Amino acid sequence: MAINNVPAMSPLLQGYLQKNNIQPKAVQPKQAAPLANQPLPFPKSELLQAYLLKNQGSLAAQTVQNAAPVTAVNAPETTQPVVWKNDLRSKLRNNEAIIMAVIPRIMNSKDVDGNGLIQGNETPGNFVNDVERLDELKSLGINTLHVLPINPPGRTEAMGTAGSVYAPDDLLALDPELVDENPPLPARKEIEAIYQKRTGKQLVKMDKNDPEVGFAQCQYFVNECHKRGISVMLDLPSCVSVDFAKKHPELMAKEKDGITDKTPGGWQDIRMFAPWENEEKRILNKGLLELHKKFVDMTIGLGMDGIRADVGRAKPVEFWNVIIPYSRSKDPEFGWLAETYTYEEASPQLNMPHDRPEDLIHAGFDTIYGQYHIYNQWTKADDLYNYVKENIDMSNRMKDGQRGLIGSFSTHDDQSPMFYGGAPWVKLTTTLQATLPQMSPYFVDGVQTGDYYLYPYEGTKNPETQTDTNDCVVHRGRIDIFNKSRKPGGNSPDIGEYMTAAMKLKSGEYKNIINEGSFVVLNTDNPQIIAFARHLNGKTLLVVANRNVNFRNSASININGFKHNQQLNNLLPSYSDKSRFQTADNKLVVDIAPARAHVFEIDTPNIEKGAKAVYRQLMTDKQAAGINNNAAA
Repeated sequence: MAINNVPAMSPLLQGYLQKNNIQPKAVQPKQAAPLANQPLPFPKSELLQAYLLKNQGSLAAQTVQNAAPVTAVNAPETTQPVVWKNDLRSKLRNNEAIIMAVIPRIMNSKDVDGNGLIQGNETPGNFVNDVERLDELKSLGINTLHVLPINPPGRTEAMGTAGSVYAPDDLLALDPELVDENPPLPARKEIEAIYQKRTGKQLVKMDKNDPEVGFAQCQYFVNECHKRGISVMLDLPSCVSVDFAKKHPELMAKEKDGITDKTPGGWQDIRMFAPWENEEKRILNKGLLELHKKFVDMTIGLGMDGIRADVGRAKPVEFWNVIIPYSRSKDPEFGWLAETYTYEEASPQLNMPHDRPEDLIHAGFDTIYGQYHIYNQWTKADDLYNYVKENIDMSNRMKDGQRGLIGSFSTHDDQSPMFYGGAPWVKLTTTLQATLPQMSPYFVDGVQTGDYYLYPYEGTKNPETQTDTNDCVVHRGRIDIFNKSRKPGGNSPDIGEYMTAAMKLKSGEYKNIINEGSFVVLNTDNPQIIAFARHLNGKTLLVVANRNVNFRNSASININGFKHNQQLNNLLPSYSDKSRFQTADNKLVVDIAPARAHVFEIDTPNIEKGAKAVYRQLMTDKQAAGINNNAAA
């Protein structure tokens, strides 16, 4: 800092002046001599003598009158408090969240030898080095992180050599493997300050076995997210590890024999909770409620903004009717995302109840997963339109405000979208995420560069293990949740460039049209051509795309008010082969390349008239019941 363009005195000097009530005499610049030859004004202070000798070149040219007024000086703070106001609940309900799912232990891991595993002296992702990637995610347009579970994994009957992140050994502890015991100095100072604030003690050793070190480092990570305007949503596992089940039998669901713990189909390493103390009388398990309240407290205490509830249907509505209001009593903007799908048969699983998304929405969830993860199975545009209508209708039935969906075109449970058509397919679905109604875009880390999630160690044994198995379990084509693996990433950085442009479209100039405008379905003569508009207050965005990833498709699209001289300037980057367009009054003829998508702003203030259908999500705090969307005449 400078005062009147000359260096200010140090805090040490100011403190000395105040403590000793001394007003130094002015030193005239013209008569200045080398300070080494002048008597020191405070000969008894060795620190001050050293300071003056070190800075004699600058101090000789200034007068004391230029110094700032002497004020009390406290011990210097190592970090500035983060000014952050949680708005995640509003972002989720208003279709404004842009979400990236990350796994902290692999988010920024350093796979030096390239074998895909983190072994020996290689560094896994942790709460500190993961911060290095936040600016990258922010540049993509991400404003919310879905942080997959950060609890210590169970070790018994485990899947993978690090244990599944969804098999927690303790819901109220953090994985010590996520601690950096030698963080860089700037981070260390902030972590020390957080630790002291949390515990009232000074941090002596950055020890991963000290639980409060883990909490302090996690809070440091959250603070760094907030500094960048990124909300943080923590994953709440629906089940627990075998180790946890053995320690807490009173919380576990039993098979009909009353002895064996219930295990969801396909998952040997986890056991299910018993949400009921007496299901017939609808009395909830008080111990389980208390555990989840403590999880909420932990999450809020870490500064996080919301929770993603894994397999929301694993607990009854009555359970969420307690837990969600409890969280909102602590933070009214605390957001809730439910992993729940639209169709009951979407994810059938032994011992797991059916999906019931509308019930969970009534219980207070702000956003749900929805069904876009099976979009690759929808071969006709009408499949998409019908699904949009179904969810808008469901939102409009809510009496306490609108609800949204995430763009679940791929999640950590799903195969990489690269398998369905490579980079063009990812760009097509990214365009849909940026332009569909009722949508908070959602991506899994690695998709932005085209990761196929293929790991060379699949099916091999790792001599280094933290569980009771050396088997490197992998779900082929899915991000690894079982082992300490490489940082997610592929060989198509152009996807990230396209994603950046698409998210700017979503959150920039056209934000209100996309988040609040009507959804106008346009008539075409080709079921594989997607053609819809987003319309608000006379402004229109036109979206046209070819669902087919292998062949070109042509169509004639009826657009009321469209002019033959309408200029078509694609608002998103071009990719793949070129498409061709022919304009006419009230009509656009298209020949679109495989998996190509285009977005245009067009001048059609009356486009809703004569459209195939028009749907509107009601964007109000209080909604009237019984409002339905009907196809336009």
